[in-house]
Amino acid sequence: MAQSVSNDALWEKLKEMDEKLNKLSEVRESPIPNSGQEEIKNNIHILGLSTDSQFKANRENIQMLNGNILSTLKEVSLIRKQQKGSIEQQKTDNSCFNFKFFKVRKMPFVVAIFGLLVFILTLFCMKQQNDYSLLMNEYRKQNVTIQKLNEELKGCEEKYSNKQQKNGVSKNKIQKIND
Repeated sequence: MAQSVSNDALWEKLKEMDEKLNKLSEVRESPIPNSGQEEIKNNIHILGLSTDSQFKANRENIQMLNGNILSTLKEVSLIRKQQKGSIEQQKTDNSCFNFKFFKVRKMPFVVAIFGLLVFILTLFCMKQQNDYSLLMNEYRKQNVTIQKLNEELKGCEEKYSNKQQKNGVSKNKIQKIND
């Protein structure tokens, strides 16, 4: 299946390629006629002159652009300096509270105020919770006392009803009296 190529076939191909290369080298070595060389030199000289004038125009344009760029960079640097100066003044003016005898930075002052507010709210919540627990304790005590009084009242009613039955008064009469 593999295709094999004989050495003779390879040598023949190499010879053909060598002949082609020789022909090409002969064609290249043939001299160009003088009149063609004169025309080529004239064309080169004309192209050189036109490129020189274009090169000079390009150089002038580049110099103008460089001048414009430098002037804009100067303006930008001046604007940035002015902005930095105004920002620094704003930073120094806004970073402190000025009181009569001392200065206080704003950020720590604000943090301290918020901390104090959180502390006060925590105390208030703790007091509310304490009051609620005291009220619930009082309510529980009152509930226990009411239950004891109800038990005593039932005991007293039973004693009273037993005495009435012994005396001959019926429960119906007691209920009519109560109504």
